[in-house]
Amino acid sequence: MLLQWCNLKPLGPSNLASVRFASPCRVQAVKIFPTGAKPFANCPDIVARTEPDSFFIDVYFNAHPVPGSQDGKHKLKAPNALIPTVIAYSGGQTEFAIDMGADFGTRLMIVRGDFESVSMAIYGEVVTDATAFATSYTPDLLQLPDPVPMSPALDLANASDPTCLARKLLTLIPDAPSLNLVICLMFCLKPPNDDWDLPEFPHLYSDLGEEDMDIDLDSAFRCLSRPVAEDVSVESLQRFAEKIADAIGPMDETQAYLVAGILCRSASQNPHLAQALMQSLNLENVFDVSNLNDDDTIYTLLDATTNPDISELLDVDWFKGLLQSVEASPTTQREVKKGAQRLTARLRDWQVFEEALSNPDANFADACRFLREIGTEEKSFGIWLSCMIMHEDLWANVRDGPPRSDSPFASFLDPPLTAISHRDFLGFLRAYIGVASVLAVYAFSDSLPNDHCRERTLGVLRLWQDVPGYREIVNHLLLLRQMTFRLESMTIDNDPPAQSGIHAENIILNLVNEPRCYLSSEFVKCLRSWQPFSLTYISEEERISLHRAATIADDGLCGAIEELVRTDSPPFDLGRVRGLRVAVAVILHELEEEEAGDWNLLDTAWRGGIQGMVFHVIDMASAVSRELKTLCSVTMTQPREAGIVEQLLLLADELLPLIIHLEPLSVTTSRSMHLIIAVIADIFTCAALILSQILAPPSFVATGKRVRQTCVAVLRQLGESWGVDSTKRGPALFLRTLFDHSLQVDNIDPAHRIRQVSTLLDCLLPGPAPEAAEFNSRWMLSVIPLVLSDLGTFFRSLDVDRRLDFLDRLVSLDNGTLNVGEWLLVEQFKHMASAARLLGGMRDPHHTLAQYEVNLYLQLIARLLEQSSVHSTMCMTTICTVPEASGVFTDTITSMLSARVHSTYLVQITQTLTSSPLLTDPTLKFAVALTLIRSVSVVELGLGIGETFDTVRTMLSTISEAELALDRLLWEFGHCLSSIAGSGNSFDSLDVQSVVRALDWLCDKLPGPSDLPGLSWDKWDKLCEVFQNGVLPDMYPALKGIKGKLTPLPDSSLPTTLIPDARERPLALSIHALEEVLQPPAPVPSTPMRKRGSLPQGRDRDVLGLVALSPPTALLRSPAISGLSKTYTKNDFRELRQTPSARQNTSRMPSLHVDEFEFGLATSSPLVQPQIDPSVVGLQPFGLGAPFSMS
Repeated sequence: MLLQWCNLKPLGPSNLASVRFASPCRVQAVKIFPTGAKPFANCPDIVARTEPDSFFIDVYFNAHPVPGSQDGKHKLKAPNALIPTVIAYSGGQTEFAIDMGADFGTRLMIVRGDFESVSMAIYGEVVTDATAFATSYTPDLLQLPDPVPMSPALDLANASDPTCLARKLLTLIPDAPSLNLVICLMFCLKPPNDDWDLPEFPHLYSDLGEEDMDIDLDSAFRCLSRPVAEDVSVESLQRFAEKIADAIGPMDETQAYLVAGILCRSASQNPHLAQALMQSLNLENVFDVSNLNDDDTIYTLLDATTNPDISELLDVDWFKGLLQSVEASPTTQREVKKGAQRLTARLRDWQVFEEALSNPDANFADACRFLREIGTEEKSFGIWLSCMIMHEDLWANVRDGPPRSDSPFASFLDPPLTAISHRDFLGFLRAYIGVASVLAVYAFSDSLPNDHCRERTLGVLRLWQDVPGYREIVNHLLLLRQMTFRLESMTIDNDPPAQSGIHAENIILNLVNEPRCYLSSEFVKCLRSWQPFSLTYISEEERISLHRAATIADDGLCGAIEELVRTDSPPFDLGRVRGLRVAVAVILHELEEEEAGDWNLLDTAWRGGIQGMVFHVIDMASAVSRELKTLCSVTMTQPREAGIVEQLLLLADELLPLIIHLEPLSVTTSRSMHLIIAVIADIFTCAALILSQILAPPSFVATGKRVRQTCVAVLRQLGESWGVDSTKRGPALFLRTLFDHSLQVDNIDPAHRIRQVSTLLDCLLPGPAPEAAEFNSRWMLSVIPLVLSDLGTFFRSLDVDRRLDFLDRLVSLDNGTLNVGEWLLVEQFKHMASAARLLGGMRDPHHTLAQYEVNLYLQLIARLLEQSSVHSTMCMTTICTVPEASGVFTDTITSMLSARVHSTYLVQITQTLTSSPLLTDPTLKFAVALTLIRSVSVVELGLGIGETFDTVRTMLSTISEAELALDRLLWEFGHCLSSIAGSGNSFDSLDVQSVVRALDWLCDKLPGPSDLPGLSWDKWDKLCEVFQNGVLPDMYPALKGIKGKLTPLPDSSLPTTLIPDARERPLALSIHALEEVLQPPAPVPSTPMRKRGSLPQGRDRDVLGLVALSPPTALLRSPAISGLSKTYTKNDFRELRQTPSARQNTSRMPSLHVDEFEFGLATSSPLVQPQIDPSVVGLQPFGLGAPFSMS
């Protein structure tokens, strides 16, 4: 709301003015209006008056504490404390946002500055009594603001003419030249200062029409220092080229340099000039190995070959052979050799780039790399931009190419995360040309200067810096030397404040988070040239932080190493992270660009008393990963600076490649490698967590994806370098570390960590290519046996989908070498049986957890046995032919039947097993038959009665009588028939016949009349009636025998429950239940072992040594003693315990016995309830062994 409208005029020698509010207010914005503006449409008589046009004003707010504020830390000691701020008004209608916070308001606003009058509107809210607090909280979704699309006039990636914006901006300059001429003057020819003062500038052209003038190479070179008129005839250009050809004499270095200079200066001119020179000059008579061994000549030719015509002329065998000779010569200077290499690459890259313009299958990544290199040098950049605009064939490909796809616009200057399509490449190229053209207009408007055009152009650049894709292009091209110089000039003296200077500060502030900017000496000079309190937009704290980062870069390797190994490490704020990123960038630049970079780095460190650089870098990466884990913790973290997460990810992305560079230079121990792998896994996990956030901005997404790619690449490189000598030190070490690290417990979501480590492992394993089958088999044979135990533990921790993927990957690599798939399956069966044993003796929530765990194992097996699974045969063979697997699977089924729980996946498994000829184990067959009978009684499964009973009868018929447990069969049949009779469903005649045949078979096996447990007489009579009406006459004798041999025997057994499917009904536990599950098991009470040597030899086995007496003399005080036995009569025991000596020591309550402790019957000590470790197979229930009897 509008709090106050005022026209302020300063009074007194201090130039003070003030605004007093009627009640405490919280100011949110101040809007200043220029002279003549009418701020309110409903009040046309109110006219603003602000003079002069620009000025600084200091604003002070009286800090008034808000009544009822809960934060006692901000209570001010002085009642009249003032909160200052500064406003830089640069003209026009400008709004300044003010954040006063929630704890304070103000009743007084004081303004001081060098102004005559200022008209301002003050907006905010009136402070109310904050004594009422909310008593409830309803969570709500945070609504994302709708993205504002960029104006089509600024979205040059989708424009057919990407130079249209630059041409429109150029019209803001009176009598402006053409865009082509501006590009040539600003980047290529750079006219001297005297030319700028001439009245006809910029239309100063070379005079090539003097036919009678004798031309030598030096005069021709100087003649081309000015641009050639666009309307000059082709004949004049041809004559000029012929005169240059006639002036060529014997080979020497001067002539080679002048010819290279003529080619370079003509490269950005009229395209016909370069073509005429190509036709007239015979360069074989100009260049040889001796005159190319000069850095000026080689780098001038490098700029010239940015023109496609000159590049095509020099892309011939004789010239490339000269370059190879220059590179191979031992006398060639390092800079010349580097220039020859770049020139060879430039000739190759032009072909790649031209092909990318029209070929949808071209190498777009190399073409983008060519654009990135072009944008690092002004002259090459200007020549390329001129050629793209003036060469009709190149421009036609850009203008008429297919439009960009609908995907979000992205820059491809950095290595792309995904493949680049032809449409996206052309869109990126249009944006690149458009941004470059606008920069040319900015440079020209700044050189004149023309404030109106410069301000508009800088505003466009500032807007692009906030748009992903355009931001990267703008920031890359702003590092050109003259661009940095221009920004520095506008920020050094900005008093009174100008909008262009404010724009320049904003642009630099967006640049400073790019560490490669600090590799530019001009950019570092710009940051260090700022004086204290001299900036209008950048705060003094930010200026100090930027000055410190620039100092690190200016100090070179020494400053970077000191920053990286600081022992007094401050917390990770934006300033600290910026300094570290600059230090890493300086070191990486030295290692990658300098021939002896590694030696220079180590030598500088040693001279500073620093050894083991790689270990310092590892420690720093570890600290960054810990900070990321804190920020990604499942617990509530303290508020941090905006953007710190992204900056930490970028720092991690730069530290990991530095480890790759430094690791070969040191003797890295296994301990250090363990730490590196753990750090990579943590960074990979945190990046994935950030990507999973719904509110993650596009820059976070791109950064997170790039960091994850870096983690995978670094881990692979480390694995390859460490796996050369020993698999124990290489792949086995990496796998074991990742297996162990995935199961660590900290503030990171453990399920998410396991998923991300499994992704890393998938990237680390060898590729399953058919041609690498032999290598993969050797790899599995040498690595997997070393990590079997850890592999099994990790495999059990995965969810079912990832277990299937991981198993498929291992089996493909194994290819029958170790049968690792069968081993993993057997281990799964063992642990499933161990978990199933807990189903009968546990209470919730442990019982629920055990159910879900068993069901997950069954789900894995069921999905492996599906017909669509490539491993169905392996799984079936393992179950049916491996005795260990079939035995523990039978134990699982038995445990589930005893606990009266069932699973849909168990039904799928048993149905698949019944159709397999491999199923020959009678014990497993019998368990499968019992499972099928039990399945009929579970109505939710919906199994067909007749088909199931026929299958059971057929299977049981193949089992010998010695293997049949008839009591179990009778129990299952009885309860199954009880469930069928109680379901109320009508019987089909075929189902009745199947049931009767199965019961008839059972009666044949029974030695005599037997009971059917679980079946009542009413249900039995009902079933017999249904049998009588549904069987054929020839089955009457069998039915009579069934009635005679089987007798119903009702019981009160609980029904069988179906374990929920975790995919449809995920496991959910309350906080209380989760605490109970996570509580460590209490130790089992036991008598301490007697110390050796405490008794004389010969008496250490005395029978009294087995009895604990408290006190020892109590045995002799009882009135009834017979030998070593004791009998209590009446109240004798309690009377005995009343003596003082009897109360000296006791290990348990008098009425509490060991059995009650063990079986949980004692209610006085509920905590002493031991639990079985599910990973241990074969323990007796509750972990007890002899001498405790379980009968």
